[in-house]
Amino acid sequence: MKKRFRFFTTFVLIVVLAAGLLPTAAFAAASGPDVTGSAAYVYCATTDEVLWQKNASKQYNLASITKLMTCLIAAEKLDLSEEVTVTQAATEVIKTESFVFAGEKIKAEDLMYAALLASANDAAKALAITASGSEKKFVKLMNQKAKELGCKNTNFVTSSGVYNKNHYSTAEDIVKIAKAAFANPDVLRIARTTEYTVPATNKTDAVTIKTTNLFLNGGEADTGNGKIKVKKYKGMVAGKTGTTNLNRTTMVVLCKIDGFDIYAVILDSTLQQRYRDVRKLLNYAKATLSPYNAFKKGDTFEGAKLKGGATNRVDAVAAADGLINLPEGASASLVSTKVSFDKDLQAPITKGQVIGTAAVYLADEKIREIDLTAAAEVKEGWFLSRFGITNLQTVILFFVLALILAFILLITVLRTINKRKRRAARQRRLMEAARRQMERERDLKQRNWPY
Repeated sequence: MKKRFRFFTTFVLIVVLAAGLLPTAAFAAASGPDVTGSAAYVYCATTDEVLWQKNASKQYNLASITKLMTCLIAAEKLDLSEEVTVTQAATEVIKTESFVFAGEKIKAEDLMYAALLASANDAAKALAITASGSEKKFVKLMNQKAKELGCKNTNFVTSSGVYNKNHYSTAEDIVKIAKAAFANPDVLRIARTTEYTVPATNKTDAVTIKTTNLFLNGGEADTGNGKIKVKKYKGMVAGKTGTTNLNRTTMVVLCKIDGFDIYAVILDSTLQQRYRDVRKLLNYAKATLSPYNAFKKGDTFEGAKLKGGATNRVDAVAAADGLINLPEGASASLVSTKVSFDKDLQAPITKGQVIGTAAVYLADEKIREIDLTAAAEVKEGWFLSRFGITNLQTVILFFVLALILAFILLITVLRTINKRKRRAARQRRLMEAARRQMERERDLKQRNWPY
């Protein structure tokens, strides 16, 4: 009986130890969302946290997600209101249907709408050629930009994303590209549009295009074997889809969930499962996040000291919410805020100017920093402001000095008047004594007294 008990105890102990030795990553992968795509990535840009990943650093064809990089560079290099002429070379690209034609005159902004909403390959190539003279030169800019963004496993060969075995990226690199693209106001404005009418040109009539990111407004997706309904996803900001020549699909989206900016990427999925995969990633993020606000946007912090201004302090306000993702089991009492202002602040200060930061800590770990901006304008002060003396203090100082000078002047005047009075009284006394002496002498002389 004792042997059986020992055997059972040993067996249980081995099982417990074996469970404890299982890699954390393996456990995390097993407990994450069940997606069809070969690679996936869920990232919280607000707090710079990776919420979940699957083969995130493995290279896959990114297909038309490529157009985010194309449009980012085009937005930086071109005047979008400029009318451009489409070259013959721009139309020589694999496409499901032609969107632009050689010799067509069209605004650069309309080409960007076509590339991001309708995923038109020829529109993307037209942007590339307009910006750099040739697609080959433009691709060099794309790869250079990728390196600047910190992408380590990305290589571009085309501006449109048409299949090439040497054209690839990874889920984690795609987030970096999407962050940069959506940080550009023009790219974001266009990518979040659900429907747009491209005006008539010298080659075509006006045409209305709709976004392929059905999470923005809902709709039906063609899978090749029928259509599936896609519901609008609450908080969806922008995104880009892609499909390879083998009907493998990709997608990256930016979604606002509980105040957090969440990026979700799926690579090498199927036409049937792409939207379901991305929805699972976003739902996973929503279930994982535990929002805690250390402070709110617009909250006021202690005044920052400055020199050379009409005042020597200026109030600071938070430029954004101090939102963090509170780990499971962590107490809000562990959250603290440390404020720091720029050293040697000098007037003039404009309203909204960044003058410091508010860092949010969880225990001793800094989670994120929020900019603090000036709540009001501070103009240059008078000559004493260089010593930290405000205009009001200068007025008070000069008023006090004026009172002191006035008091000294009054005392001086009174003393002068008093001295004159004393001098006059003395003179009168001397004159009176002299008069009496003269009268005495005259009287003695009349009486002929010798004394």
